[in-house]
Amino acid sequence: MIHYTILPDEVIYEGLDEHEPRFRDVEISGILMQVEAVDESRVRIVRLYSPEPKHYLNPLFTPGSLINYVPGPQGI
Repeated sequence: MIHYTILPDEVIYEGLDEHEPRFRDVEISGILMQVEAVDESRVRIVRLYSPEPKHYLNPLFTPGSLINYVPGPQGI
């Protein structure tokens, strides 16, 4: 990707190293997926691991979607 700007790199990439995503593989509604915790009760879908094409067509499980999820005893 090429990004043309007059801003210095320090301004563009400021804070990039501070964000450490917390990814976890979970199974929701029978679909194995990777999620990132947003807060205590919601996660953002990062990717699906399912071999079923119909799972990718379900708008509820589109990567980037926020869904309610209460983690098990292991936490997220």
